[in-house]
Amino acid sequence: MQPKFKLEARPEFELEHGPRHIAETRLENGPVVDLKTPISEPEPAIKFDNIMLEDYGDVVELLVIYSSLIKKNQPDELDTEVIEQLVDRFLNTGSLTNKNASKFANPTIQALIGSSSYWNTDDLKVLKEVAAAGWKYFSHASPGAKQSLNEAEQVLSRFVRSTSMQAKQFDVESIKDANVKRQLAYILFEGMSALSPSDYAKFNQAQNSLNRVATDVTICDKGLPPPCALKKIDLESIFRSEKDATRLSHLWISYLTNLADVKSTYQTLIELTNKGAKLNGFPDGGSMWRSAFDLPGKGSSNVFDMRTEIEKIYHAIEPLYKHLHAYMRRQISGIYGNPIGLSRNGPIPAHLFGSVSGGDWSSHFEQTKPFDEQSTLPEDMLFSFHTQNYTTKQMFVKAYRFFKSIGFPPLPKTFWTNSHFSRVWSRDMICSPPAALDMRDGKDYRVKACAQLGMPDFELAHSLMAQIYYQYLYRDQPLLFREPASSSISDAIAKVFAHLSADPRYLYSQKLVTASHLDIKDSLIINKLYKEALENIAKLPFNIVADNWRYELFEGKIPVNNINDRWWELRAKYEGVRAPQPYNSSNLDALMHAAISQIHSPATKSLISYVLQFQILKALCPPETILSEGCILSEVTTEKLRETMMKGSSITWLEALKMITGEGLLHNQYKVYGYEIATSYGKTTLAKLDAAPLLEYFEPLSSWLRNTNEVDQSFIGWDGDGTIFNSEEIPKPRTGMDGGSGILSEDRVAFPGGICANGQECLLDSKCNGTICVCNDGLYTLEIGETINCVPGNPADSGFGDGKGGLVIGLFSSETTPNPEPQPEPTPEPKDTSISADRSKSSATVALAVSSLLLIIVFC
Repeated sequence: MQPKFKLEARPEFELEHGPRHIAETRLENGPVVDLKTPISEPEPAIKFDNIMLEDYGDVVELLVIYSSLIKKNQPDELDTEVIEQLVDRFLNTGSLTNKNASKFANPTIQALIGSSSYWNTDDLKVLKEVAAAGWKYFSHASPGAKQSLNEAEQVLSRFVRSTSMQAKQFDVESIKDANVKRQLAYILFEGMSALSPSDYAKFNQAQNSLNRVATDVTICDKGLPPPCALKKIDLESIFRSEKDATRLSHLWISYLTNLADVKSTYQTLIELTNKGAKLNGFPDGGSMWRSAFDLPGKGSSNVFDMRTEIEKIYHAIEPLYKHLHAYMRRQISGIYGNPIGLSRNGPIPAHLFGSVSGGDWSSHFEQTKPFDEQSTLPEDMLFSFHTQNYTTKQMFVKAYRFFKSIGFPPLPKTFWTNSHFSRVWSRDMICSPPAALDMRDGKDYRVKACAQLGMPDFELAHSLMAQIYYQYLYRDQPLLFREPASSSISDAIAKVFAHLSADPRYLYSQKLVTASHLDIKDSLIINKLYKEALENIAKLPFNIVADNWRYELFEGKIPVNNINDRWWELRAKYEGVRAPQPYNSSNLDALMHAAISQIHSPATKSLISYVLQFQILKALCPPETILSEGCILSEVTTEKLRETMMKGSSITWLEALKMITGEGLLHNQYKVYGYEIATSYGKTTLAKLDAAPLLEYFEPLSSWLRNTNEVDQSFIGWDGDGTIFNSEEIPKPRTGMDGGSGILSEDRVAFPGGICANGQECLLDSKCNGTICVCNDGLYTLEIGETINCVPGNPADSGFGDGKGGLVIGLFSSETTPNPEPQPEPTPEPKDTSISADRSKSSATVALAVSSLLLIIVFC
């Protein structure tokens, strides 16, 4: 008789904080061997037991599922252009055969045009229609929905212009009430809507053309003849993994050469932006862009001058950036085998950062990270999500309960019933970017996300909830103040909550990781900071270059023949980056980057947001907090934040920052879009942009970089003589490490037998053979149905064989019970194939399932 093994859960150890790894192995009639000894679990930092449960719309969802299942014999949902045209024809003419249908996809928004004098009573109607059209397109994309959204945005543009015309009847300077004056200042600013209809159409056409060419231009790979098939999206993937620097240089130059034809289109865009700026009272487009942040004071002095303050931020972060640059330069020499154009003391060629996006160095994280030790936090979280049967919506529920625990109010139930937390596969959804949306009726707030289980989208859930709460809290403000004080403030707050959601203490409180993650190791902290620096710190100088270059274009300071020269001069000055090869002065290499070709707005908005993020984080955390280790928030620490959110845009972004941080300087007056504003009490307190908290947060990494560069005798800066690396200086490349974020989501992992050809990481003791995940060496591949498991040995060798090459797995009353002979399968009863019978059985099954789930919802 062969011994049998049993794997049993330990009944005396109930896991309350994370994935269940505790088990025992018992040999029949033998000793018990503990795989892990249970330890005393520490108290969680946050108690969620006192947070009242709510109806998160699950009952409604179950009823929808129930309805769809009992109708399973009906055709799937259709969403064709033909049906949309028929519906449009019927709604606009009352007949399906009348071909004289409305030429508009959105007749409701068209009806609002001129519906009142200067539309002074229809502001909310217009905004609600735009929001509704946007939601329809984002959540159920179709040509008709896109046309409807375009029409809504065109009407909004006309509405803005009409409202501005009405506001110009008033003498703004004579108005004493600061709130009224601020609202009129907002109305008077038309933006690019001030352009004539023909110029506005040219402006949009130029943007669309640049975007289309940047994404659709094709090039040939090195050594391959036409037809050419590589697009920019293909380059992103190639640059992340390719280690042949000459191939990357070829692809880079080929792409830029093919973009040269749209240089004139970009110049048209600059000219039209300048024209729109002058119609709004600004000298040029750059001045108009900066007006959202600039706060001119009374007279010639400025309360906040964006260009000056951004330069101060650059000089503050410059030492950290230069040490990061020096460390990466030496590592790149090893990754690409000391490539041509790279020196030990000069700028780094732009094609060697593992990305075609400016300032993104994150693809080199795995090959260059300071310590080999890697956090298992993402994997353990994903394991918890699966073992606890999470849905993507439950990640948002967790985030919502966290916000309630720190003093935020309940959201309307419609948030749960109207939002999309994951992709709806029966329709075309616009997944990127995820968004928090105010439907402009004071009670309907939604998120649109194609989230997947994993750490990245768990952080996304907290970020979107922060944005939703900002919108919800300022809902009682006048219409013009129902916006954040600044998009950068809103973005910074959202990033703070995303950042804190990855704190192991918080995750432990949410029962997503074990107590082992509460022991914070310096090596893991430095690795984490290094990864964040590659993603964010490296990008800050690029953002400054992108804006300074465009500001000079707006101001006419760059001769047409020197536009490309100036681009590379600025990149060398601020970033320490050079062109891959001697560049062509007649090209426009800046169009390589989406921040230039596809986003026509200030790049330094994200820089300001990033600096603000750490100022807000420091203000919310207790004074003794080590910022790099995070903190746990409370209702008391978030009180000022909630008060700030309630103000909306009735305060400037610097006033908002002062309210949150409690730090600032008194000013008598400042200007909004050129109009002097003073508070009712004559003075206002404004904070300042400050990089000190950011540097405090990165201090552990900064210290490590300084020490490492000193030991390696790395040159700090990029103004050297161009000496190349000698062989002793080149670090040995790490093998088997392609670029990546290191954070796992469901679409980036695979299990034994699963496909791993697209870079997925194999889990559960398996490795990728180039196509699928196979069991590691020394493990047995156990196939049960369509499931593959990697186990220490063949179960047949331990008494589970049927003697015929198969396995018998079951429950036996005693050890001596012989393996039963297989019985013939029973003859199946004839099936009732009628539709009514099928629906009856289906309905009964679904009703039972719904009843069970309802019981779970009520009692859990």
